Amino acid sequence: MGSGTRLPLLLVLLLGAADTLSSTKVCTTPLSLTAFLPGPGNTAGASSPCEKACNPRLGNLAHGRTLRTETACGSHANEPFCTYAEDAMLRCKPPTCSHCSGAHAGLAHPPAAMADSSFLLPRTWWQAAGDAPQETIQLDLETTFYFTHLILVFKSPRPAAMVLERSQDFGKTWQAYKYFATNCSKAFGLEDDMVQRGAPCTSRYSSPFPCTGGEVIYRTLSPPHAAEDPYSAEAQAQLKVTNLRVRLLERQSCPCHLLEPPPLPALHYAVYDFIVKGSCFCNGHADHCVPVRGFRPIRAAGAFHVVHGKCMCKHNTAGPHCQHCAPLYNDRPWQAADGKTGAPRECQSCKCNGHADTCHFDMDAWLASGNRSGGVCDNCQHNTEGQHCQRCKPGFYRDLRKPFSAPDACKCKCECKEQVLGNSKVFCGMKYTYVIKTKILSAHDKGSHAEVNVKIKKVLKSTKLKILRGKRTLYPESWTNRGCTCPILNPGLEYLVAGHEDVRTGRLIVNMKSFVHQWKSALGRKVLEILKRDCN
Repeated sequence: MGSGTRLPLLLVLLLGAADTLSSTKVCTTPLSLTAFLPGPGNTAGASSPCEKACNPRLGNLAHGRTLRTETACGSHANEPFCTYAEDAMLRCKPPTCSHCSGAHAGLAHPPAAMADSSFLLPRTWWQAAGDAPQETIQLDLETTFYFTHLILVFKSPRPAAMVLERSQDFGKTWQAYKYFATNCSKAFGLEDDMVQRGAPCTSRYSSPFPCTGGEVIYRTLSPPHAAEDPYSAEAQAQLKVTNLRVRLLERQSCPCHLLEPPPLPALHYAVYDFIVKGSCFCNGHADHCVPVRGFRPIRAAGAFHVVHGKCMCKHNTAGPHCQHCAPLYNDRPWQAADGKTGAPRECQSCKCNGHADTCHFDMDAWLASGNRSGGVCDNCQHNTEGQHCQRCKPGFYRDLRKPFSAPDACKCKCECKEQVLGNSKVFCGMKYTYVIKTKILSAHDKGSHAEVNVKIKKVLKSTKLKILRGKRTLYPESWTNRGCTCPILNPGLEYLVAGHEDVRTGRLIVNMKSFVHQWKSALGRKVLEILKRDCN
């Protein structure tokens, strides 16, 4: 294969430009895949190649993998064969004849020759057995990949009929990408896209000329499947593959063959290159991939770049294909990146205050927040609870000396002993400066201290401060000192509270020395009697 047949292929590989054949030139846009070209997130000088939507570089998916065919010439015995070529004026050159033998490396033409380097080894090819009227070339992948386009370069004349098929379930089911035939209606009963744009069959690549070096090109997002965003659901339905195969259904001889009496053995399939262009499938969230676990690339002559299948995810995503959010980044629904605008659509972190390792997305929470936050923290640690691990568990209280994100912010479990009014001398010895009957209205965390709003219903004793019935605030010192309120003051309940006044600040203080007990009329009468009889 000379430079005259290699130049069009080189242009296709490097430029992704027009379909270029020795006999036909058709100018079309190859991919319309903005994410596969330098774009908003992939420009020079960007702080990160994955700052916006990104994709691993394209490569030949056949490199490093096994291509399977049904036959190879010379597998059982030497096979004679002849090939034809024509000059620039389409004048037939004399035939070139040789032998194919699988037992001799220089005469063997195995399937692996289609996946070696097209540039370093341009004259290697696979050749089917001469008695094979039909053949299949199949590529099996170890995971899901993006398949963007196929380039086949034939050493023999291109088939009169063939079909390109893909599987998305590792070969369980197959769907046709494109049919190719000299006569689409006769071969498949289908319209020809040379006549009807977007038809599933084409005659563009089925001419017997050139007799060697003819190309077949297929672009996955050609009409009617063109897409502006390669990460959209519609584009992915076309681009994703686990297996690819080409079924060669009808051989075609070079017209030059008819000029040579008697006929020479020239009717066979032979392919120089089977180039499956594609990339790791990462939903626009990675620019680099590593081997899937257990995958071992096959060493191929001259091949240097293997496209691997496990994404190294960015944008707070995770999974082999960045198909879900990372464990602590489920505050919004996962989305593929936007290949049209370049928006990364990264996953957002859940607000777990440092008390959870994972979270999950909850649609009810998302809708309730007005589509702002749907993350629910999983298995809150450090004695916290709530959607965002935002409060201490019952019985555990904040240590206000530490930020709430600290692992020991709720370390103090209050075990408040129930107080009993026993010896009157002990009660009087505490020298309480106020004794009141009060109803707890609410409690408020002020950061450095707590305030308990109460309604004083009866004043049994006051000393220096003027205490009136009505609303007042109590200040539990134990909140600041211990991170919890002992004695316990539950909103909605009535208590008898005996404590000390802070004349300087005018505050009624409650601390561990205070006497606090749920109000009972008998208790009130007993305390009032002690105050009058024993505490004077």
